[in-house]
Amino acid sequence: MARWAAAVAAVTALLTAASSNVASAAGIVPPRDPAGNVTAVPAYNTVAGRMYQVGAALPPCWQWRAGKLSPDAASTACVSAEIEATARAHRLEHIAAVALPRDFAHLSSEEQLLVLVDLERVSRGEAPVLGLTRAADALAQRGAQLNQDPVLPSPHAITGATGGWTANWAAAVSPLDANYSWMYLDGWAGVGKTFNYLCTSAHASGCWGHRNDILVNASQLPCYSTSCSLVMGAGSVPRHWSIYNSYSELIVQVAGTLPPMYYTWKQAVAAGAKV
Repeated sequence: MARWAAAVAAVTALLTAASSNVASAAGIVPPRDPAGNVTAVPAYNTVAGRMYQVGAALPPCWQWRAGKLSPDAASTACVSAEIEATARAHRLEHIAAVALPRDFAHLSSEEQLLVLVDLERVSRGEAPVLGLTRAADALAQRGAQLNQDPVLPSPHAITGATGGWTANWAAAVSPLDANYSWMYLDGWAGVGKTFNYLCTSAHASGCWGHRNDILVNASQLPCYSTSCSLVMGAGSVPRHWSIYNSYSELIVQVAGTLPPMYYTWKQAVAAGAKV
């Protein structure tokens, strides 16, 4: 945790600094999709643009440990590269950069995933997910344990649920890595190079599905009540997919009485999260 704190504190300003050079705009939201993937620059991961080859310089999120290639997600170099790559993706989409909350390094993986979801949404003019609820967390955690998208088995599983929901799963080195893959590497990249296994061709319906799940709006989850909002659950299991961590998120539409939330977007904003 201490290494995470030092790394995030050293590089959080990268996202904030870029915002002064980019005009705020709506960005790309469903039902529109990006024209193509945005390869991470800097290439922080072994799968960022090309596979690692023995003898080459290691990407910043990896290290040799006991003779084996292992993630090094807590290093300053890794966190810096992940944040800088996200800032660049925002610039290319002509939307403002974002600032992580000051306590981001001390948040749980679940709380970090909520922050990242909301920063992506709010930077594109969408309403934030209100917060995390334990009931949704439990469902998301099951998905993480099974290495698959979580599901909402019934509206009765979450207080106020309307029946509308979306969900994501990823194997990644960190929540920042998972979010980048869902948001910017979710389209067709060719046979053997496409990370979204549901994106089977350039125009397959599964392309950009994870991104659209994060940016879900009223056109995808129509509200049949006076007003609706979103809550979320998230899950994580360390090294549950080979040497990668398993991450999941479940976004649930609610109306009327809201479920109790233990961490909210308002708390993140109070801690400095902004666009």
